[in-house]
Amino acid sequence: MSKLSDAQKKLSAEAFKQYDKRDEGKIRVGDISSVMKAVGHSVKAEWLEKMDEFIDTEGTGYVMMDEFLTILEKKITTDEDERELKDIFRVLDKEKKGEVDTNELRWILKNLGDDLTEDDIDDMIADVDTDGSGFVDYEEFAKLMME
Repeated sequence: MSKLSDAQKKLSAEAFKQYDKRDEGKIRVGDISSVMKAVGHSVKAEWLEKMDEFIDTEGTGYVMMDEFLTILEKKITTDEDERELKDIFRVLDKEKKGEVDTNELRWILKNLGDDLTEDDIDDMIADVDTDGSGFVDYEEFAKLMME
C-alpha cells in the first residue's frame, strides 16, 4: 500500500521524467537528490547512504521509477517520524530550555512496556547523556528514541 497520493505520484513522475533524459524509465543515482528536491524534499547525503539497500539494487548506476517511489515514501515516513519526535520533545521540554531531564526519560522508558530493566535504561541514558549532565538535547533524545 502506497503512502503517496495520486497528486504526489503525478508530481514525482513529472520530476523523474525531467531527469530521465533518454526516456528509459530510469535516472542516474546521482540525480536522486535533485528529483527529491523537485518534489519538495531535500535529502542529505547521510540519509541517502542509510537508504543504500533501496537504491540501485541491481548495481546499474540507475534507479527505476518504482525504486524512486520507494525512496520517496521512506523520506516522507522519516520526515513524519522526525516531526513526531520533535513534538514529543517539545512536550517533555517543559521549561523550554532545549533539553529534557534524564529522570523524565527514565520514567518514560520504564513505562513504554518494552520490558527494559533498570540496567538497560541506565545504559541507554548513559549512551546519550555522554557528558553526564542529567539532561539530553534533541539530537541525543532522537538517538535514544530511534534505537
